Amino acid sequence: KNAERYLRHDGFNGREVGAKLAQVLLRRLDPVNGDMAAAGAVMGAKGGNAGKNNIPDYAFESMDPEESSPELLPEFYMPLAKAGFLPGNLHYYRIASCRKGEVQDEQGEPKADRVIITDTLDTSTGKGHFCRLTSDNFGKVDSITYLGGEELQVESLWSLVGLSETFLNHLYLRWRDGDIPDIVEFLTDDWATALFHDRFMDFCHQIKSEMAAQEDVKEIINSKLKGLNLKEGLSRELLAQICEKLPKESVQLMQDHLLEYLRENTNHLKTYFLPENWKHDHYQPPR
Repeated sequence: KNAERYLRHDGFNGREVGAKLAQVLLRRLDPVNGDMAAAGAVMGAKGGNAGKNNIPDYAFESMDPEESSPELLPEFYMPLAKAGFLPGNLHYYRIASCRKGEVQDEQGEPKADRVIITDTLDTSTGKGHFCRLTSDNFGKVDSITYLGGEELQVESLWSLVGLSETFLNHLYLRWRDGDIPDIVEFLTDDWATALFHDRFMDFCHQIKSEMAAQEDVKEIINSKLKGLNLKEGLSRELLAQICEKLPKESVQLMQDHLLEYLRENTNHLKTYFLPENWKHDHYQPPR
């Protein structure tokens, strides 16, 4: 009905679009119980204060803004994945982030310093890998393209898209200096095991929420981002300046959370050498 509110489905993950659509249909087909289910409420639960139609007030507390208002278009986050098996026994994968508004649509081709390519593929033998990784204007992994004879776990590639490039162990700088001939080999090394653990995103959300609650950190970031051109995005130089200005207490807090995350999951993350493994009493965690 309104062309400006038309939402193309080909730029988003079909599973996520289907889940959002199911929520809307459920609310229309079963208005009373549908809203509670979409909000994550337990059916048949008893609430202290009941709203209209005997629906507890808490049933709507966890609803997203677009869920509570049909006039808002839903937000999508899951990346898009494509895979194929090509002649020559080559596996092809492409994982890309979904479109997130007009700014991303207008970015066009990524800048030269946002594209990392390694090619060790020998098509005659099928050994080696071709890999192309791009990051968006805000330093997050935007897409990963792979071609090679080795079959990879798509879930692992999936988990990297949307992740800040700073988690990838100075990937760009080391690639630029010629220290990384093969991205795939680099990301499957022991150091990267923690990135693919199923609790890693919980760790990231914890860090993000705690940093957002610190007023001094917010002031530093806001002062640096004042007047920022969204189309130009964040430069690596600006990110480095923000990191240098962070209080030592905040940096120490992030390091402590990282060590806590590694300790809690040491049954799966056994390759990391934690401070308590050092025999020297004078060892101190890096600052």
